[in-house]
Formats: sequence, C-alpha cells, structure tokens
Amino acid sequence: MTTGYCSVFFLYLLLQQSFAIHEPAAPDLVGDTCKQIAGDDPNVDSAFCVDSLRPAASAAGCDDLPSLAAVSSRLAAANATGAEAVAKVALEEGDQRLSQYEKSCLESCRELFSKAAYDLEEAAEMIAAGSFDDADVRMSSAVDAPAMCEEGFREGGVESPLEKEDSDLFQLAVIALAITARLLKILNTY
Repeated sequence: MTTGYCSVFFLYLLLQQSFAIHEPAAPDLVGDTCKQIAGDDPNVDSAFCVDSLRPAASAAGCDDLPSLAAVSSRLAAANATGAEAVAKVALEEGDQRLSQYEKSCLESCRELFSKAAYDLEEAAEMIAAGSFDDADVRMSSAVDAPAMCEEGFREGGVESPLEKEDSDLFQLAVIALAITARLLKILNTY
C-alpha cells in the first residue's frame, strides 16, 4: 500500500512539473503597450518606446497601465529637464560665436523645455491621482515644445544645435501621451 501512495505522489509531482513548464509567460507590459500604441499612433517608434521605457518601468516596478503612464511621463519630464540644461550650456558656451537670433532661439527652447518638464511632472502626479483627462491636456502641451523649438531655428535658416534633444523629447512625450490616451480609451469603454 505504501508503494501505491508513493506512485500516486510521484505521479502528482510529475504532473505538477508538467503544468508548471507550460504555464503562459507573464505579460510583457512595456513590450505589449509599446506595440499597441505604435499601432495607434504613427509618431510612436515601438523600438524606441521599449528601449526607453523598459529600464524605467522595471526600476519603478510598473505592473499596470496607470503606473506605466506615470513613469513614462516622469521619464519625459526628466528628458525635458536635461534638454533645458543642454540649451543653457549652449547659450553659455556659445555666447561669443552665436548670433543674437541663435541666442534668442536657444533661450526660447530653454523656456519651452522648462515648461514641458513642469507639465510632464504635473501630468505624472495627475495620473497617480486618477485625473487622466487633466494629465492628457498637460502632456499635449508638452508634446508641442520640441517642434516649436525646432521651428524657431528653421524660420531663421539656422541649424538647430538641439535636434537630438528635440527628437528624443518629442518621442518620449508622444509615448507618454499615447499611453495615457490608451488608458483613457480603456477606461471609457467601461
């Protein structure tokens, strides 16, 4: 009789192992979200989205769409702060060789980046508080900052020294906005 219990117990363990091997993998929140929003918004580069968000989401322990939306907004805010610092350094270091027009453009960009950083940080707080519509409005404002910065240089026929910063900020702000829009879409279907 002991042999029977051992056989049943062994069979039970074998079946448990078998089912454990075939359990579905945990969903990839960042990868799935980036793929979905890239499909919805032509401005979102899926690879850039994953490469940018995965480390931040992992560090923050994101496990749902609202937390990912807040993290993406904070990431874009940090990038805007970095872009503001780059514009400030360009102003200080290029003081003698920059035209008045270029200085004016850099100063405008610095102000735009500062406001974008503020708006994106506020949006993250609004998301955390569940005010997704308000966060969406704040993010929309921040998305325009890089294009406005670049436009200033273009209008004067001057090459922008902030092209990379503007491109990265635009991508990150669009990603944050697209995730929030997706969140709103999901919430509005219930």
